[in-house]
Amino acid sequence: MSTAVNSVHSKLVSLLSRGQELTSIFFYAPAKEKCHLEDTISSATWGLPLVIWRTDRTVILNGFIGEGLLVLACLPGFHWRALLGSLSRSLKYLRQARILIELMEDRDEFLVSEVLQFCLSQDMINVNAIFDDFPETENLSSFEAYPSFEVVNQTFTADTQVSDLYPNKMLNLRGGVIRTMPDYSEPNTILYQDKEGNKEILGYLWDLLEAYAHKHNAQLQVVNKYADDRPLNFIELLDAAQSGIIDVGASIQPMSMGSLSRMHEISYPVNQASWCTMLPVERQLHVSELLTRVMPYPTLILLLLLWIFYEVLRGRWRRHPKLQSIGWLVLATLVSSNYVGRLLNLFTDPPSLPPVNSLSALMESPVRIISIRSEYSSIEFTQRTKYSAAFHLALQASILIGLRNAFNTSYGYTITSEKWKIYEEQQKRSSKPVFRYSKDLCFYEMIPFGLVIPENSPHRAPLHSYTLLLRQAGLHDFWVNRGFSYMVKAGKINFTAVGERYQAKTLTITDLRNVFIIYASVLLISLVLFTCELFVSWVNYWLGF
Repeated sequence: MSTAVNSVHSKLVSLLSRGQELTSIFFYAPAKEKCHLEDTISSATWGLPLVIWRTDRTVILNGFIGEGLLVLACLPGFHWRALLGSLSRSLKYLRQARILIELMEDRDEFLVSEVLQFCLSQDMINVNAIFDDFPETENLSSFEAYPSFEVVNQTFTADTQVSDLYPNKMLNLRGGVIRTMPDYSEPNTILYQDKEGNKEILGYLWDLLEAYAHKHNAQLQVVNKYADDRPLNFIELLDAAQSGIIDVGASIQPMSMGSLSRMHEISYPVNQASWCTMLPVERQLHVSELLTRVMPYPTLILLLLLWIFYEVLRGRWRRHPKLQSIGWLVLATLVSSNYVGRLLNLFTDPPSLPPVNSLSALMESPVRIISIRSEYSSIEFTQRTKYSAAFHLALQASILIGLRNAFNTSYGYTITSEKWKIYEEQQKRSSKPVFRYSKDLCFYEMIPFGLVIPENSPHRAPLHSYTLLLRQAGLHDFWVNRGFSYMVKAGKINFTAVGERYQAKTLTITDLRNVFIIYASVLLISLVLFTCELFVSWVNYWLGF
């Protein structure tokens, strides 16, 4: 009888161990009693690496075991909850592994329902359970997780396949609910209210999640649909995922900024973007400053050299008066043409001040980067300590967003390359841009962004495959490019021109101030020299020379 018992268990374990995706086996037997699965681990595991754990203490398996794990667990009928809880903690980040539980007592439908419900609460959705009477009944118990919990019993036969015991439950959620929470960080997710007062969510992240739910035959349920008018921060979203309030957050967050200890609470990368600075465009030079640049120093030096050359050869020039006259005319033509050409060029396309290309240069300018404390803390420690004077901290994110959306040029703003596209598009309707995207002041280059999800979420792998398909199909870029249209539809952007309209102005006395100063200075020098000459002649006259 014992041989027959072991034969049935060996066939089951052998079937489960054949999968090419399996890389290791974890045998969990914290109870003192010996179960039937223990007799199979040496003969039916196909030489896979095996970890045997005979204590109820937690071991973090993800530290040395990767995905592709098969778990064989022997649990007593009593105190199973504490032991299964220890197993779930050991399977942190690996809870979608295939699990076979042997309950060491006769079949009890209420017990198996309780055990499988506990597994579902711990996000262990690939679980089968057997009892001591498995050789006689050959019954396995699993469960459907969507749309609601339901125990499924099936008989193990020679034709049973691994896919029958462990189907991919995430392919079809059968109308189940995916709970989500938008962070309302525009333009990723936008809270929109139409003329009838109905609230709607727009944005490329919402398009992404709606398509994901449709693909997996599920429905989106918004947890905070009527939230107050403020975006949720990074920590609030992570805490909501950790507490089990949401299944997938409608929020995209950087994976290499902030606390790396919470990396497992973000999905595989959905997008890549740089985190740089949006700075006011440097002002154009005033007319008074332009007039001082009409005759640059190289031109003045050239004229000085020509004058010296003329003075040295003055005696010879007297023999060729016509050639001298022609030379003066050519020189006057060149100088006047150069002057008029440069003057027209400066007036039609006036240059701007040198661009700010470093935090050191920013500290010397009147502009400061406004930021909130959470973003400021994400900046590299040496940068935020050495150049702390270049930043201005806002008490609330709404203040920063309001100033940025109003194109307030008193400050610069940190912004991702994706969000900059919205502001760049909005400025195209103005005569000249008010802000520019500075790649010289980037705090993080091409960082991956992922969706906020619980650390053991069964949606992690499906989301990974789904986002790769979106990239290949070009849908991700298509939805991102619709962000500006969504902002206009939601009334977050209007088509009024940003900045001041160009108005032609006549020259004023103030514009010619530098010209008058130079003219007065040269005239004063001439008067001083003339006075000196008169003084010398008077002295010579009185002295009789």
